[in-house]
Amino acid sequence: MDTLDVVKKAEREGGTERREVLEEVLIHARKMGCDMQIGGGRAGGMNLRYGAIGYAVLDINTLGVVKLYASPHPGKDPTDEHRGSVNDFIEESEELEPKSFPLNTYGHLEDPVEEIGAEPLVRFIQHSVELIRKNYYEPWFELHEA
Repeated sequence: MDTLDVVKKAEREGGTERREVLEEVLIHARKMGCDMQIGGGRAGGMNLRYGAIGYAVLDINTLGVVKLYASPHPGKDPTDEHRGSVNDFIEESEELEPKSFPLNTYGHLEDPVEEIGAEPLVRFIQHSVELIRKNYYEPWFELHEA
């Protein structure tokens, strides 16, 4: 399965609106420097990752399920500041309604992607990418610049 297959399957499963929202999110994520990986499982989908080691940002499957990450590093717990900032962002956004809250590692949203719309997800991606840069990249550069 490649990206086009995922987009076509999303349209078959949820209609034109699901495809359009998925495409818009993917386009904006790419502009912010995110990589897209094909997700596994029966549904298939897109996993949005950022940076050299692939910090997790969010996943969307073809059934419209959205998973947001509060713990982006694959092997380390996030700082309290990072997790708190992600949860504060979600709490302030009316469109992002997790099934359980607050998020510790990740959480699924109640509504399918087409009901949420692209804008809140793009804002979440932007917020997460900024946090990843601040919490994972800037300290490394500060340590190695001296």
